[in-house]
Amino acid sequence: TRQLVLQGADGVVFVADSQARRLEENLESLQNLQANLLRQGVDVRQFPMVIQYNKQDLPRDLILSRPDLDDVLNFRGVPSFGADALHGGGVFETLKGISEIVLRRLATGEVPA
Repeated sequence: TRQLVLQGADGVVFVADSQARRLEENLESLQNLQANLLRQGVDVRQFPMVIQYNKQDLPRDLILSRPDLDDVLNFRGVPSFGADALHGGGVFETLKGISEIVLRRLATGEVPA
């Protein structure tokens, strides 16, 4: 299913769970995303992407901070956003972030590769 969703995509929002206990699953999912993009011949280093760290509304002792999550997951240094999808916080900012990157790329005539 993920491969089908990625076909023809101009960019991607990688949504990570901020809970410390989910860090391994986040890493596996990110590796899976990269593998699926590579299978389609996409240069994952250049593909438009942002990261959203969801569940930032949970108690601080259950989650990792954005800088800590960036240290582990954001090897490319792409824009990252804290979010609380249940209440909508950070969701629009994430959408705006990926939209700006994709639109800028399309305006310059670049295609994701």
